[in-house]
Amino acid sequence: MTPNSVGAQLTAIALCVVIAVDLAMVWHRVRNWWGWLVRSVAVLLCVVTALAVAGIWVNRQMNLFTTWSEVAGHRPAAPVTGQTTVEEESPSGSRIVSFSVPGAASGISLPAKAYLPPGYDSPTGRRTHYPVIVALAGFPGTPNLWVVSLRAGDILDQEIAAGRMAPAVVIFPLQDFDQATDSECVDAVGGAKFETFLTKDVHTAVTAQFRVRADRAGWAIMGASTGGFCATNLAMRHADMYAAVASLSGYFTAITDSTTGDLYRGNQRLRNENSPLWRLHNLPVPALPVFLSVAADDKGGYKQLQDFSAAVKPPMQATTVVVSSGGHTGGVWRLMMPAAFDWFAGWLAAPQVSPEPGPVVPIPTHGPVKEGLKPNCGAPGPPCPVKPPRVRARRSGTLDGPQATTRPSPVSLRKNGPGLRPQ
Repeated sequence: MTPNSVGAQLTAIALCVVIAVDLAMVWHRVRNWWGWLVRSVAVLLCVVTALAVAGIWVNRQMNLFTTWSEVAGHRPAAPVTGQTTVEEESPSGSRIVSFSVPGAASGISLPAKAYLPPGYDSPTGRRTHYPVIVALAGFPGTPNLWVVSLRAGDILDQEIAAGRMAPAVVIFPLQDFDQATDSECVDAVGGAKFETFLTKDVHTAVTAQFRVRADRAGWAIMGASTGGFCATNLAMRHADMYAAVASLSGYFTAITDSTTGDLYRGNQRLRNENSPLWRLHNLPVPALPVFLSVAADDKGGYKQLQDFSAAVKPPMQATTVVVSSGGHTGGVWRLMMPAAFDWFAGWLAAPQVSPEPGPVVPIPTHGPVKEGLKPNCGAPGPPCPVKPPRVRARRSGTLDGPQATTRPSPVSLRKNGPGLRPQ
């Protein structure tokens, strides 16, 4: 039984009901000090189990914790660098794998997950370098938001099979150390360098461990909620790395609250430079296509999208998608994902397929030489045929006159004795 299982949910509900019923039965029966103690403990247990019911329900929607060790604050161990672990394989042949991202540039090393499309290990797939989409979760969130809650693999299989997008590798990295602290995907002043981790270390690890394109034309980034802010901010700050960006219910102004702490240590300039909306108004705009989506009843997100899309100017291009209802939930993001993946297909470069090597034609070393092939004259065997040189006779004119230009008659030779003598 895991923290995101139906069993955990039903167990919490059952405990809550049992404790509430017992509390009601003994409330008026015991009136001494022992009774007050029992009632106090029962009330406390009622509150705890009610919170557990709510917490497990939220966890089942978001898949923040998949093991009890994660609830206790322990991250799952990352695979050995350079190795991948298959976590799920679909009937179509796609796979979800886990791998490690060593932090050579940032000093941060964390596990990540990847979607490998159908045919990745086929003969053609082994000669293919695929485009990449980096997908960032919200806060609190983990790669399981995409892999488990939103079933991103199923949606990708569907869009690829329908021909609405080319096969791509999709990367789901972690962007926080734990579920209590929001990094905002920035390089905090005097703190963790998550911007460096997500732009440099992830790129290095992915290109080293998977057959993917390494150029800007082959990389895109997306995110949901806080991940939408992260994706837009990173794409605008590193427009030389990403060909396109998609934000699902994201915001566009950096926040500072109890979950983030003071990431910028009071440096307002740095905070502004990490606010995509401020950058649109105050800095040169990159040539970057953006996909913006939100639910109309997500009041804060809808206002942020309106402000950002109104500020977009060339060479940036914006595509907006607004659904009528759904709020700020995974159901809305799942509804938006097919449109976002299809939109990426118009901006990402196609998979690069290396030509299939042709048959090797050996060069003969003995026997007659075929037309168009040169003999291997350095190999052992009969000597190579040598074509005799052409000999032309030439006759000079007199000392006083010009050199004769007429072609001379061939010199007649006949065998006379042991040698050759002109006749």
